[in-house]
Amino acid sequence: MEDTELEITEADIERIEAKVKWYNPEKGYGFLIPDDESNDIFMHFSVLDAAGCRRVEEGDRIVCDIGPGRRGRQVLRVLEVKFVPREPRLAAGYIGQRSPTFDPESLEEIEGEVKWFNPLKGFGFVYPNDGGRDIFLHASVLRAAGYESLEPGIRVSLKVSSSERGREARILAVLR
Repeated sequence: MEDTELEITEADIERIEAKVKWYNPEKGYGFLIPDDESNDIFMHFSVLDAAGCRRVEEGDRIVCDIGPGRRGRQVLRVLEVKFVPREPRLAAGYIGQRSPTFDPESLEEIEGEVKWFNPLKGFGFVYPNDGGRDIFLHASVLRAAGYESLEPGIRVSLKVSSSERGREARILAVLR
């Protein structure tokens, strides 16, 4: 079977906004439903990754450029991801999937701004609005909220626990 490049011209490219029908990060692809409800549009992980996004879920909206692919229309470039609001989920514990060792009802609610987050290290910190010490933010909390990373300056709402080592985010929601 011969593998030839598909030639795409500027006239073939269309900018649209569409809803995520489904996306499987393990398989690295999914499909969008265009607003005109015509045929689904294929979306590969590489276009999400190029836009700095690792995960989308059903119902999220994607502003993107689409064009012809080998088996129909496909996303060529992601310009914006509009996440639908979700209920926060509790983060998994540090060692495998285990129940949290805190009572979610006893957590303190705090808003703040991401100071920095390093996805390679798996953690970062948030400046709290209450003027207290920075709040530790682990990657598992981000993943539970549907994110792989957050840029400095992003506003967040946190539920935090306190210990002798300081405050730690347990539940996160990004403020819009």
